Amino acid sequence: MIKKIWGSTAMIIATILWGVAFSAQSRGMDYLHPMLFTALRSAVGVGALCIVIMVIDFFREKRITFWGTAATSAEKKELLTGGVWCGVVLAVASVLQQYGVKYTSAGKTGFLTALYIVIVPVLGIFLRKKTTWLLWLAVALALSGAYLLCGGIDSVNKGEWFVIGCAFIYSLHILVIDRYAPKCDSVRLSCVQFVVAAILTFFGALVMQEPCSRELISSSMPFWIFCGVGSSAAAFTLQIVAQKYLHPVTATLLMSLESVFAVLGGWIFLHEILSPRELLGCFVIFVSVIISQIPLPEKKRQTENG
Repeated sequence: MIKKIWGSTAMIIATILWGVAFSAQSRGMDYLHPMLFTALRSAVGVGALCIVIMVIDFFREKRITFWGTAATSAEKKELLTGGVWCGVVLAVASVLQQYGVKYTSAGKTGFLTALYIVIVPVLGIFLRKKTTWLLWLAVALALSGAYLLCGGIDSVNKGEWFVIGCAFIYSLHILVIDRYAPKCDSVRLSCVQFVVAAILTFFGALVMQEPCSRELISSSMPFWIFCGVGSSAAAFTLQIVAQKYLHPVTATLLMSLESVFAVLGGWIFLHEILSPRELLGCFVIFVSVIISQIPLPEKKRQTENG
């Protein structure tokens, strides 16, 4: 029981950090463009995760190495391959989200991003994974909630389209992680993916000729440092700790609170206020996320699958 309480507490803290990070991302756009902001937060995430790796190795192995003391050549190759693929997908998703938060509110960005929790099992259908009628109910509710939140298809602005695209790419990111995480050290895999994301977005910032000066970087420093340390390194580590003690469904449901904290963060820090229709849309999306994680009893599932 104590371990479950600790796991739940760790996951809730992680979701608070993720949710509040949307406000920090929004404020960061007052100074920097999306590519450079993403590159800076990714670089900070790399530094913070390296510290986490060293601390874990020191207490676990009494020795610090990049690969881990027991890593074989095959595991090293898997780590690099997985890190590159995860990093490419993460870079695309992060940049889309950053463009989205530039043109829409932090609260909307949080809830629209949360659609990935519904999209992941839908994409799983193409991988021949079982589905249930509850999933299709969740999809219908998610679409209805997005409709209410955005004010209809004709009213969807470019920022919201960016975030919806981000939710789809994050879904791919989850599937790629699902492919490589069981074979790799999770923290090291995350560190490599952030290295790749930082390199790609720094290069993207140069290609896009985004404005960059010491004054802009220093003025925006609190925001990209918070996102790098809090949202990337600290929250990710807490998630790993939490999932050791929680059932996957419980962990996912707690993670969905990220969108709620995104709205609260936008209200507290950015003075954003959603209309009654938009709040209803948030509620419907939140319900769809919860329903998408409810498994059917085994007997019913076997009956439905013949």
